[in-house]
Amino acid sequence: MAGPVLSLLDGRLSVAPPDGARVEARPQSLMGVATSARTETRVVYDLDGERLVLLATELFRTVAGDLGTAVGTVVAAEPLPAGQRLVPIPVPGDVVAHGYRPLDTTRQAVPIADAFVRTGDTSVVRVQLFVSPNAADDPDGLAELATRILSTVTPGGRGTDWAAGTRTLVGLDGQAVLTVDAPAGWVAYQELGLSFVVLRLRRLTPLDGPYVAASVYRGSAPSLAHTAFPQDSVTRGGGRLLGLPTDWVHVFPKEAGAPPRHLREALVEDGGGQYVHALAETGDAAYEHEIDTLLGSLRRC
Repeated sequence: MAGPVLSLLDGRLSVAPPDGARVEARPQSLMGVATSARTETRVVYDLDGERLVLLATELFRTVAGDLGTAVGTVVAAEPLPAGQRLVPIPVPGDVVAHGYRPLDTTRQAVPIADAFVRTGDTSVVRVQLFVSPNAADDPDGLAELATRILSTVTPGGRGTDWAAGTRTLVGLDGQAVLTVDAPAGWVAYQELGLSFVVLRLRRLTPLDGPYVAASVYRGSAPSLAHTAFPQDSVTRGGGRLLGLPTDWVHVFPKEAGAPPRHLREALVEDGGGQYVHALAETGDAAYEHEIDTLLGSLRRC
C-alpha cells in the first residue's frame, strides 16, 4: 500500500513509496560532506529484514528533444552483467524507465529499476530502485512494485535555478564569506563538512554531453586534485585567486582512448589557518570561457 507522498530533491519531484518508507541520507564520513538535499534523496523501506531503497539524483543535465533517444545513449554506455537485459517499464508522464532481467543478486544493493524524469525546464532527474539480496527472490513481484512506485513520481514546484546571478558560500558560523558571479546555465549548491564548506557549481549540459563543474572550498585542510595524476599531464602557470598571486595548476590526462578532459585548480591562504581552493573541470573546451568568468569573479564578502 502506498504511503504518504514524500518530497525528493528539496521539491524537484514527489513520490508515494510503500507506507512506512522514510527519507534517510547516506552517513557522512569524518572527512566528507553531508549530502545536499538538492542533489540526492535516499528513501529507505524496511520490512522483515528486507530493504528497498529509492535513490533520486539530480543529474544537472537537460534533454530538449526525444527523451527516449537521449536516455538510450546513456544507458547503452553503462555495461550490464553478462546475460542481463533491460526491460521497459510503462509509466505515465515525461519519464523513460526500465527494469532488469535477470536480477544481479551478487550485488550488495540489487538494482531493480531505473527511471529518467524530465521536468518542465527540460532538466532530468534519475530515480533508481534497489533491494537487498534477500529481497530479490521474486522478480515478477519486484517488477510490479517498481512500476507502482515509479508511476507515482511527479515533478514538484522547484526548478533548477540556472539564471545568471551571484552565488554565496556561507561559513560554518552562518556568515557569508565568499561570492561568485555565475553565468546563465550554472546551478549552485552548498555542502558542509565537519570543519569546512564547499560551494559546488554545475553547468547544465545535454544528457549525452560533457561534464562541466567547479567548486570553491574554504577550510583548513584542502586536498589538491592534481597530485593524483602523472606529472607529465600537469602544468603550472602564474595567475591570481581572490586577488592574490598564486599558481594555477592545469591537468590534461593522457589516457589512451579516454575522452578529452581539462582540470584546473588554485589555492591561497585566507587567514586564520583557512585556505580557499578553487577547482574546475570540463571535457569540452567550449566551456572554458565560462569557467574563466566564473572563477575570475570569486571575491570575499
